[in-house]
Amino acid sequence: MTARFSLASLILLLTLLFAGAALAVKPDEVLADPALEARARTLSEELRCMVCQNQSIDDSDADLAR
Repeated sequence: MTARFSLASLILLLTLLFAGAALAVKPDEVLADPALEARARTLSEELRCMVCQNQSIDDSDADLAR
């Protein structure tokens, strides 16, 4: 059951991250749960920006990356 909860949490996090500009995560925002914040930061360091593909989402200044 813990694995299902973790997977559901990850899916929810990814859905929120990719929901669109209205729900974009700003660099100065921090999630209340430190574990989720660490996972979100790890994902944003690994995922590549769709606009500037040589940069991670964290490094990109493109609006789409936010």
